[in-house]
Amino acid sequence: MPNEKHNVSPPVNHIFVDYENVRDIDPSIIGSKSVHITLLLGAQKTKLDATIVEKLMQNAATVKLIRLQASGKNALDFTLAYYLGRAVLADPCGYFHIVSKDKGYDPLVEHLRSKHIHVRRHDDYSALTFSAAAQSPVNTSPVIAPASKPPAKSRTTLTSLETLEAQMLEHLRKSTTKRPGTKTKLVSFVRTHLGKRLKEGDATNLVEMMGQAGHLVTDDKGKITYHLDGK
Repeated sequence: MPNEKHNVSPPVNHIFVDYENVRDIDPSIIGSKSVHITLLLGAQKTKLDATIVEKLMQNAATVKLIRLQASGKNALDFTLAYYLGRAVLADPCGYFHIVSKDKGYDPLVEHLRSKHIHVRRHDDYSALTFSAAAQSPVNTSPVIAPASKPPAKSRTTLTSLETLEAQMLEHLRKSTTKRPGTKTKLVSFVRTHLGKRLKEGDATNLVEMMGQAGHLVTDDKGKITYHLDGK
């Protein structure tokens, strides 16, 4: 039989940009392989940079521009949630990213994650790091390679991070008097507890996962407030 099982495409990364909240676009992600972008603009937004418009037009097959016709409280938030839900139904195995500083999306993210949907909220584009091979964000499922070339083991998968997250939360609940007070210290604490073989980038992603799931809140100065009881 043909080796069709070895030709599995990498998962599609669906990126939803809350342009009312994040007022720029990273041109480098437009047109990237296995990336679909939905850019949501409020009713009052009437102008986009010409360079960005050209880039969007060149990649119309993977870019959707949604401009609200009416304004209102949380109007864009609800619209983004609607299009996110449609994308999840169409591609339940995909990876979903909300680019917005609005923490109001976090309950939705947590709910979808409880349904085993791979979704994250990012304050900006810096967290959307793409690997050269698959052109999809790091910590996603690895691309299936031929048997003679097994997948590299240097990158921590999303599934293993979720397992480590559960272990770390259990440890933090027990360490009520020794919890790190800042995000930087928590990243170091995670690496110390889980082993230095865990790369700093993966430890940072794990801390972000706990924050997006509502287990902790980080203020503008990096100080952490924990919400672990009953979780």
